[in-house]
Amino acid sequence: MGQRPVTSTLASLRALPAPTRWLLMGIGLARVASFMIWPFIAVAMNKRFGTPITEIGAQLALGAVISIALSPLSGLLGDRFNSRNLMLFGCALCASCYLLMGLLPGQTSYFAAIIGMALSQSILEPLLRMLLSDTAVDDAQRTFLFHIRYYVVNCAAAIGPLIGLWFANHQSDGVFCVAVCVYALLTLTIINADRARLRNPHLTKTTSPALREILRAILGSKLFLSIIVANFFLVLVYAQIDEPLTFYLLQLSVDDINHIIAMMSFTNAAVVLVVHLLLMNWLITLADKTAYLMALGCLMVAHALIALNTGAWWAGWLFAVVFATFAEIIVMPLFGTLIDRLAPRGMRGSFIGISMLAGLGTALAPLLGAVVIAHFGGAVLFWGLALACIPIGLLGYRVLRASQPELAPAPSPV
Repeated sequence: MGQRPVTSTLASLRALPAPTRWLLMGIGLARVASFMIWPFIAVAMNKRFGTPITEIGAQLALGAVISIALSPLSGLLGDRFNSRNLMLFGCALCASCYLLMGLLPGQTSYFAAIIGMALSQSILEPLLRMLLSDTAVDDAQRTFLFHIRYYVVNCAAAIGPLIGLWFANHQSDGVFCVAVCVYALLTLTIINADRARLRNPHLTKTTSPALREILRAILGSKLFLSIIVANFFLVLVYAQIDEPLTFYLLQLSVDDINHIIAMMSFTNAAVVLVVHLLLMNWLITLADKTAYLMALGCLMVAHALIALNTGAWWAGWLFAVVFATFAEIIVMPLFGTLIDRLAPRGMRGSFIGISMLAGLGTALAPLLGAVVIAHFGGAVLFWGLALACIPIGLLGYRVLRASQPELAPAPSPV
């Protein structure tokens, strides 16, 4: 019984077109390269160049805001112009940033690379999702692709830092050469997938929509706007498991805090890589409104466990991470699937790009968490977050239930 989901998932993966599988591999390797570098970038800048931590944080925050803010523009441009050329430009920009850090290491070059990478990711993230979706042969494959892409990205998040740790410990700039080669490979997979997209008989050839038409479609879809709002609040609540939880551990003066943080990261990765693989096909067939409510329920339990764990019992943190990861597994691919199914033909890039504005919740989470913890304490923050899951969950459930005729569930993959 336990082997059926794995077998079914592998069969669905083999059923994907070859260009789609190659594109998935390119995306996965690009994420591995990213996780080899960026988790250690703050330490490298501080120890090698003496950059203050506050300055590093400001630079990374600026990069995150740029990436999120420009994603809608990239989606709009991808629908109106040649999205392949935009993606190739994004890959070239990424490779240039890594070359800059490897050949001319310094505070200025690293800051320029952070901004350049933010710009490139704002281009690549929405357009790669659109390209991946366009290579599928039917709606069932599209739904599966959003789950398998999520799984591949999490595999990269588990593998990348382990490889990058060696380069970081040896202060080797060779990691940047690896990243350049990976983005060259991603470029080839994009070209191959774009050719397959042009040959896809399931895609209707349409002219590029006018900007006014795109904006009318976006603003006219109350469901789309409601999903973005719900996703923003959900991301804001979920992201408190990251930096704000670390702030709370510091406030509690937890012993061996680095060990606990490492254990929580490992628990998150292990749950995603094992549980999501086993439950993937069940989650694909689960009704949207039910999945959303289950995710908020798991998130509510996670925050309640953190609030209750005033005695700093290490297993309490791990149980909280397990429930939060359950919520992540259920809801993160769900939103990608919903946006993909809502987007009219010829406007998928625009809808995906606009939907990424919900990621601003992640950018606001550390500030919100720090302010509440400093003034009221961590227990107040996490009890408040647990209670906030109730209205957020009910809002999303009502939106999805009322829109059921508009969003017919996709059939499960063969």
